[in-house]
Amino acid sequence: MNAVPQTAVAPQAYSALYRAWLLFVLLLVGLINYADRTVVTSVIEPIRHELHLTDTQLGWLQGLSFGLLYTVLGIPFARLAERRSRVRIIAAATFAWSVMTALCGSAAGYTQLLAMRLGVGVGEAGFMAPASSLLGDHFRPDQRVLASSIMMLGVPFGALIGATSGGLIAQTLGWRWAFVIMAAPGLVIALLVLLTLREPPRGMSEQAQDEDVPSLPEVASRCLANPTFRHVLMGGILGGFGLHGLGQFLNPYLQRVHHLSPRDAGALYGMQSFVSISAGLLLGGWLANYLGRRNPRYYTLIPAAGMFLSVPIYLAAFHSGDQSLKTSLALIILAGSFLLLHYGPSLALVQNLSTPLTRASTVAVYMLFVNGIAQNFGAPLIGALSDQYAAVLGAGLPDEAARALGVRYALMSSTVLYAWGGVHYLLAQRQRLPAPAAAAAPGPVPGG
Repeated sequence: MNAVPQTAVAPQAYSALYRAWLLFVLLLVGLINYADRTVVTSVIEPIRHELHLTDTQLGWLQGLSFGLLYTVLGIPFARLAERRSRVRIIAAATFAWSVMTALCGSAAGYTQLLAMRLGVGVGEAGFMAPASSLLGDHFRPDQRVLASSIMMLGVPFGALIGATSGGLIAQTLGWRWAFVIMAAPGLVIALLVLLTLREPPRGMSEQAQDEDVPSLPEVASRCLANPTFRHVLMGGILGGFGLHGLGQFLNPYLQRVHHLSPRDAGALYGMQSFVSISAGLLLGGWLANYLGRRNPRYYTLIPAAGMFLSVPIYLAAFHSGDQSLKTSLALIILAGSFLLLHYGPSLALVQNLSTPLTRASTVAVYMLFVNGIAQNFGAPLIGALSDQYAAVLGAGLPDEAARALGVRYALMSSTVLYAWGGVHYLLAQRQRLPAPAAAAAPGPVPGG
């Protein structure tokens, strides 16, 4: 196996200002990552009408078509990140998915759009594992949950921008232009990554020495042999159905049940995503960072509580139907905030279970299963349930009324998965969890 060369930079050598810049740039990358991913959700109803698609087809378009290569290629990108420049990998990936997003606007039919979405997934596969590895080398174990949560703020900002802008562009210029316009900022951000970020020594935050990088089967075997990892993994998969499945059909829910235009639905969906994801990531990260220092079991108790609380609130939100848009939206925001409490603590705990030289691969193994199941099959599951409910409960109703009924009950049915996920987080806290030990404060960059 190849040894990873270490450069002559002292542990934690980069300044606080540079590490803040690193977080900001990675947040920007995550923002455009999720904006390009979300734009298809904001224009999904115009696409459905123009291409005459079922909800099951929409589910495959939003799920497996994007997630297949995104999931599969996460592992080789992570292995590459263990040996090559993570900064260059992230820059190249950002450029690639931006180009493929623009090409989605040229699709002549459903099959071509599926193929373009596969291409977007190829590019976006090169972001999460290398970025998480970079954070791990710049921040101590007790700082990572908050750093990861800050980086992941790109998700709500991206959802807000992607959904709001996508809906507005689709209503004024058409859904094809939404893809083209939303792709442009990624090209600039790719240059920002390449020109302003530096590659740190491996294990800098833990003063790691040169070692051989373990093989992928060794990393995966260690992960899956750990009962804590297995339960956190199952909790992340089941919680991921909310982010990738339920989230993909909230925009159609607003348009069908509450009869909103693509522009208005996109704006409300973006606002809902921004508030609930931001609150969930920040609150989950802060609570785990604060309470986890006292007892590492809070890294799993907080996600468990959030998942259990989200279930009755989601049910109340969708049960309200078209009676009150404000009530339904407020409840969806609250439920989403509770559900997303699991994300930051889970990612930080997975990193703390790894070693400096296996951090990217450990995160990639975790994301392989989470994305491989939740992202690939979350939206298709909701879409298939929606079609079935529409056929059974909407028999005799006009097509659009039946579709509104179908998506409403499909979203309600999905909440059983979150209760199931909460059980796994409770089981995880019964295991011995790694304590996020603090290290010495970082010093300045040598020579400025």
